[in-house]
Order: sequence, then structure tokens, then C-alpha cells
Amino acid sequence: MPTAGEATVVVCTYDERRWDDLVACLDSLECQTAPPLETIVVVDHNPALLARAERAFPAARVIASQRPRGLAGARNAGIDDAAGSLVAFIDDDARAEPQWLERLATCFDEPQVVGAGGALLPLWEGPEPRWLPPEFYWVVGCSYTGLPRERAPVRNPIGANMAVRAAALTAAGGFREGAGEEAPRELRARGVVRAAGNVPDDTDLAIRVSRLHPGAVWLYEPAARVLHRVGRERATLGYFLRRSYEEGVGKAGLTRYIGAGEGLSAERRQLARVLPRGFARALRQLLGGDPGGGLRALALLVGVLSTGTGFLLATIGGLPGRRATER
Repeated sequence: MPTAGEATVVVCTYDERRWDDLVACLDSLECQTAPPLETIVVVDHNPALLARAERAFPAARVIASQRPRGLAGARNAGIDDAAGSLVAFIDDDARAEPQWLERLATCFDEPQVVGAGGALLPLWEGPEPRWLPPEFYWVVGCSYTGLPRERAPVRNPIGANMAVRAAALTAAGGFREGAGEEAPRELRARGVVRAAGNVPDDTDLAIRVSRLHPGAVWLYEPAARVLHRVGRERATLGYFLRRSYEEGVGKAGLTRYIGAGEGLSAERRQLARVLPRGFARALRQLLGGDPGGGLRALALLVGVLSTGTGFLLATIGGLPGRRATER
């Protein structure tokens, strides 16, 4: 059973405008109750940021990604260099709580567990938007209503807070980088490539790993927590609509690779059970005198419609999604 001390933590970064976030992330990793074997900072095709990071983080190993631009390629560069029997991933704009890695590592006490993920709590840069329903917190990269409240098996964790056995990553070939004729288009934010495609790479990886290892288990451990910064630009209705639409496009791409059965299993449950309960709760809040409840109910409907539109258009026509999704 691997421990936190056998884990490599991979942090991918690409933009100097996120420098303060990166510093906070690395500081949080140095305060872990169970320190990792090593921390690798992967700089995605940014020589100036690479040089700055090499100077600023002597305790970490800073490397340049030689793989295709984007988060999947950068994570694969970290996997290639990792020495640990576990590889843990955290985003450069997230801050780990002190027991984060220790709690993730305990998920691997059973040999059938191939990977685990933890909770991502929003760290709002501005006021928390009253209209945003918690069922849609995935839009801002955070844990959402519908995930287990205690340790339990899941189809896949969220890539910004997860750990995977290194052997399983190697056997699966790492994250899908979108190479080949059927690769989806590149998504950009502020002129920077988000990924060479918009197939949800954490979902895709988890399903491919599970197919290679019959009986494999992925766990969600909500006690393994990180704070994920949510900038003001993400707490807007425009971003909500674009991101929801892109998710639909991404799910359509995912089903082309792995089929709708596994690719949409969690989404069907969310749509059939979690979202209707959230809608009813929001209406009760409205009737109880909270006007935000009405906004959240409306946002649930609009979010489902936007996601479904992206999925439908990408499925029947192969139409490209919009290019405004942020990393």
C-alpha cells in the first residue's frame, strides 16, 4: 500500500499571470502533514515562466513540457518524469489543505483502488454568485452537489485534485492529448491553448484505466480538500453559459471515443435525480423568501439547456464549440 511519502505531486502551469496562485500552491505543498516524495512543476511551453520558476522553487523539480500544448500534455510530461509509485495532481490555482496528500494516500490501502480524488472548494475572488446552483459548481472547477458526502466509489475524480497509481497511468498511456485525425479543436483562453481538444480528460483516463483493470475502483474522499480559486471572470452568466455549452461538446467527443454507456453514466444520474432535487429545493427557497432561489432554479434550467445544446450539435453535426472556455 503506497503512502504519501511515495507520491510524486505534479503541478502544471502555463501563464505568468497566475504566478501568485502558483506560489500559494507550492507553499501549501510544503506544509503537508505527510510530505510527498517529490514535487514536479511542469511549465507548458513558456520559457520565461520556466526560468522564473527554476529560480523561485528550489525545493521542487521544474521541467519544461516537450509534449503538445495543453493540460493533458503537461500532465503527461510530469508522469514521464515521476519517480513515485503514486502520482498526484493539483492545479496551479489550487491550494491544498495540510492533510490533503495524507488523506488521498489512505485511499490506496486496498489493492483494487487505482485512483482517488478529493474535494475542490471554491475560493471566490469576489462575492459568491447567489444565482449559481451548487449542482453546477463543476462549471468553476469545483466539487458539486451530487458527489458523495463521504468516501465512496465514483466513476472518475476531478483532475485538479486526484492521485493515481503510476503503473496504471503508464499502462493507459496517460491522458489523451487529442492527437490524430479525430482530435477536437484547440480551446484557447487569453491567447493560450487550454488543451488540444475538449474531451474531459479526467473522465476519459479513469474509464480507460478501469477497462484495463477489471474490478478497479476509483474513490472520492471529500476529506482530501483543496481550495480552488475562482476568478471574477468565471463568476459570470456569460462564462456559465459558455462553459456549460463546452461541457456538452466535450461529452459528445468523449462518447465518440469510449461510448455513451460509461461516458455518460454519471451524467444520467445527475440529470435524473440530482438536478430535479436541486430545482425543487431552489423553488422552496424562493417561496421561503429567498429571491436567489428563483435565480438558481432558472440557472439550472438554462445550464441543462446549454449543455444539451452543445452535446446535440456536436453529436449530429460535429459543430465546433466556442473558444472562450478558460483553463
